[in-house]
Amino acid sequence: MERVIAVVDDEEKIRNMIKAFLVNEGFKVVEAENGEVAVKLVKDQTVDLVILDVMMPIMDGLQALREIRMISKNMPIIMLTAKAEEIDKLLGLEMGADDYITKPFSMRELAARIRTVLRRSTPEDETKELDELLIRGEIEINLSTYEVKVNRQELNLTPTEYKILVTLAQKPGRVYSRLQLMNSVMGEAFVNYERSIDTHVSNLRKKIENDPAHPEYIHTVYGIGYRFGKQT
Repeated sequence: MERVIAVVDDEEKIRNMIKAFLVNEGFKVVEAENGEVAVKLVKDQTVDLVILDVMMPIMDGLQALREIRMISKNMPIIMLTAKAEEIDKLLGLEMGADDYITKPFSMRELAARIRTVLRRSTPEDETKELDELLIRGEIEINLSTYEVKVNRQELNLTPTEYKILVTLAQKPGRVYSRLQLMNSVMGEAFVNYERSIDTHVSNLRKKIENDPAHPEYIHTVYGIGYRFGKQT
């Protein structure tokens, strides 16, 4: 099911940037240039989540938040704030915003926040679609279709490489020994071949890393094994 995201910001450049990224992520995007338009939009259209800038003309984000909450108590709302607007963050959360993100922000962080807020506000049987996509840095793993993309370019991974990547990426920061990885990926029958994991990891790095000699994603923990380095 295609999710509809309302992007509300008085700067057209920012709206266009967010829209282009979210459309590529599989969302449908509608736009509003101020809070007044946003309130009307929420009244007239089906919207799954609102990204709401604080500083806007005609009607600012906090007033729009108040108006939207009168229309819907459950509408997921993420506020956009500048670094100096700490009081606006607190006010927004007190008034019912679900989350906030500080400018400047990365598109990856925004997408992660959107999925988190949607997951919290979506009935359990509708969250499967959101849970199917695992995003770590520039890596996207579709757990349903087994597709892996880096910088939106699809990769051709072997089944073993895919299983290693998923195992590590699902728990960033956790250290896996070679034996644990081999057992998880290939089963106990192959535990005597645990050093072969090094070859699979080496091949995987060549496919996902910008510089395999200095990996960003799969880090070696010397004397133990490997861990995944990036959270989102």
